Amino acid sequence: MLFCGYPSRESGNLRTKEVSDLHKNEVAHSCGSIGFFFFPFSDSGKRVFTDIINTMSIDKERIKRFAENKFSLNDYLAVSSWFKKEESQSEMKQCLEEDWSETGNTGVQLAVLSRILDKLHHRISLVRENSVSRFYRSFSRIAVLLLIPALLTIAVLSWLMVRDRNQVETWAAIHSPAGTRTQFQLPDGTTGWLNGGSSIKYPVRFDHRRVEISGEAWFDVVPSKLREFRVITPYFDVKVLGTRFDVVSYAHERTAEVILEQGKVQILGKDESVEAELSPDQHLVFDKSTKRAMIGRIDSRRYTSWRDGWLILKNEPMTEIARRLGRRYNAEIILHGDSLKSSVFRATFRDENLDEIFRLLSTVAPIRYRINDRKRLPDGTFDKSQVEMWLKESIINNQ
Repeated sequence: MLFCGYPSRESGNLRTKEVSDLHKNEVAHSCGSIGFFFFPFSDSGKRVFTDIINTMSIDKERIKRFAENKFSLNDYLAVSSWFKKEESQSEMKQCLEEDWSETGNTGVQLAVLSRILDKLHHRISLVRENSVSRFYRSFSRIAVLLLIPALLTIAVLSWLMVRDRNQVETWAAIHSPAGTRTQFQLPDGTTGWLNGGSSIKYPVRFDHRRVEISGEAWFDVVPSKLREFRVITPYFDVKVLGTRFDVVSYAHERTAEVILEQGKVQILGKDESVEAELSPDQHLVFDKSTKRAMIGRIDSRRYTSWRDGWLILKNEPMTEIARRLGRRYNAEIILHGDSLKSSVFRATFRDENLDEIFRLLSTVAPIRYRINDRKRLPDGTFDKSQVEMWLKESIINNQ
């Protein structure tokens, strides 16, 4: 039989507990760290051993060995019992006072105590420093966790404000001088041409595909089902998803036009209402004074071939020819007589200058013309070229 011995917390007397062989390892593991021990005694031997320890008088040598960490198992049991027995308190106190007095009379022991005191102060300082550093580290982590979302929010808001400001303020413009043609390409890949004296502008950030036009422009729009393409004039908007078309919107002319070459476009009023839908080879003419639009069927190439340098006239009245020539060459064409204005002509020109075109017309039709010298304006520039035309019979009659 195996017994576990330990000092009583209440009286300081030694107590024992019977432990089976099956559980001795478990008890030894749980009790070994607090001074328990095992001994293989019988019940009568156990009682005799306990009584010996509990009745043993205080032995100063045992206390000394215990203090120097050179004690035996019996020394440990005895000293533990003396410290916990009330009747031994006065004798133990006397032994401690004598030992203290002996220690205080030796300089060597004082030095040892001084080093011990320094170590204690060092340990206390370390504990304080560790506590403070742990506090600051914890506080820093919390502060960082709180500041990161705030900083991210400020950064995102600042970026959005800058982006929005750039969207509103940053525009690009393309201008084609009078008497020339200018090719362009927009950020989405859409290409086109500007006729003489025309211009377009668009936002540099081309998320919303919008183009404002003044003059005449031909567009070949890159298709996109998700993003519409819109051409804005002062009179109407042209909405497309992907197509080829021509828009004419000169401020000084009484009409604005849309010529559809390929695909489909919608003509929207300024209130976003759909005014018309055009199919290929349809021509819309908007009268600025009456606010009404007329749609007719045409050969669209006759009106859009200017981008390739062609001027195609097929049974066109002279009024229309004069308008197209004046737009292309930045010239003022003056027609004399109603008969000339209603005359119809048919011709094709490519990249000829204005003088050459009128010379060719006069060889195939009964007309005469005169090109006046350009006048110098007060700002140092010159006004438009001016061409006057008559029917030959009108000239004869006037003579």
